[in-house]
Amino acid sequence: MNNYRYLNLILIVNIFFGVICIPTAGKLVDVFGVPLSITIYFFPFLYIFSDIITEIYGYALARRVLWYTIIAQVAATIFFQFTVYYPPSVSMANDQSFVDVLSSAPRLVLFGTMATFIGEIVNNYVLAKMKVWTKGKYIAVRFVMSTLSGQFVNTAFFYAFGLWNILPADMLIKSILMGSVVKICVEIVMLPVTLKISAKLKEVEHVDFYDDHTDFNPLKL
Repeated sequence: MNNYRYLNLILIVNIFFGVICIPTAGKLVDVFGVPLSITIYFFPFLYIFSDIITEIYGYALARRVLWYTIIAQVAATIFFQFTVYYPPSVSMANDQSFVDVLSSAPRLVLFGTMATFIGEIVNNYVLAKMKVWTKGKYIAVRFVMSTLSGQFVNTAFFYAFGLWNILPADMLIKSILMGSVVKICVEIVMLPVTLKISAKLKEVEHVDFYDDHTDFNPLKL
């Protein structure tokens, strides 16, 4: 990874978005009357960076960045639980606020991490394969189609398991569909910027990787 000028910076930003999703995922907001996790507004950036990494550096490096992000999420959760269970000062009157917010982190990080892993692997695989099939053409279509696949898988898994008993059962399907639509909309709105960044990185990094002979085993680090 050190052979590339900007890859470590992308890794840091990717981990940042991955970690902030943990304590915030349980915050529900209404979008057109449908309750959705607040992360719909910033979680899509994980997929934007995933698209950029896969497109430029290849599936294997995108998979490694994904693993690093998951490790950071798990580590953050451990520290969150340390914060929850460490006895507070007698002068602290609002410790329950920390408990209420952070005590849900283990469940959210378990299913959130699984959803992130499955969704991003689907996203990266579809993008890598489509790049080979199209010989590098139709990049905008490839970005949207791969994100559509990954985001739907991610959203369906996380909402069905991570938000079970948090969202009413009759709202889960509506939330999954609406959440997927909103995330895709964020991707489309950011698409011109994503395309410019991708083109610039290919130029300065002198790389445009094609996964012709890549081992797509998602468990490899």
